[in-house]
Amino acid sequence: MKSTANTSPSDIILEVKDLVQVYGKRPVLNGINFQVRKGETFVIMGGSGCGKTTLLRILIGAQRPTSGSVHIFGEDITTASPQELDRIRLRFGMNFQFGALFQSMTVGENIALPLQEHSQVDPSLIEMVVKMKLELVGLTGFENFKPSEISGGMRKRVGLARALALDPELLFSDEPTSGLDPVMTAVVDQLTLDSTRKIGVTAVVVSHDMTSCFRIATRMLMLGSGTRQGDIVAEGTPAEIKANPDPFLQQFIRGEADGPIPFRLSQDDYLKHLLGDG
Repeated sequence: MKSTANTSPSDIILEVKDLVQVYGKRPVLNGINFQVRKGETFVIMGGSGCGKTTLLRILIGAQRPTSGSVHIFGEDITTASPQELDRIRLRFGMNFQFGALFQSMTVGENIALPLQEHSQVDPSLIEMVVKMKLELVGLTGFENFKPSEISGGMRKRVGLARALALDPELLFSDEPTSGLDPVMTAVVDQLTLDSTRKIGVTAVVVSHDMTSCFRIATRMLMLGSGTRQGDIVAEGTPAEIKANPDPFLQQFIRGEADGPIPFRLSQDDYLKHLLGDG
């Protein structure tokens, strides 16, 4: 399924072409195509085992696909050398699902690490940048806390601050609201919106939280599972997704038990879950 929108090449931040991922004889991604435009918050959603995690791994260059290409800032990361990939990665940030903070470091040290390793920021200014990033996510004054001393929602916000430490042009975010209560979910969603609207970051968010998806998305894409494994079920604005009559899509966004999406896991589905595509 290909996007047909008229888009200037200079506005395309990320482009996926004919992407295929096969594990053994089992297809996970089935020749998918989409584009992400500058300034968008592009949400990738889908049920357990649909390939969201596999797709994200490919998009950040952590895994090479069976075939197809992923262009970020006009460069194909699927054929890039490790050195080229490192250079491209300096232009995007990654907000991990559980924060992935270093437990032995303070909050401030976690955020400072990318600046120390990958920037020319004067060491005397790093502390000021850390304070600015913490203020951005509403955690002013938490520099000296350890990750174990703050709540799960706060750790997610620290993870976002670290992902934004190098002022990336593109932000990848993996299940940013999973495990959060409704209030904290709204807080994290607002931080995502602030990042895109106030700072000008383009965001790609992987999520199955429908409330969050419809709150933050500029455009949305749903990956299929079961008999539609690896296909794009639908792509469009939140309004277009809500209006799309596809029964597979409607069952998912309404959270209904009855419909074409099976609730019984096959052995293959369970293996996908173990591989991280839950």
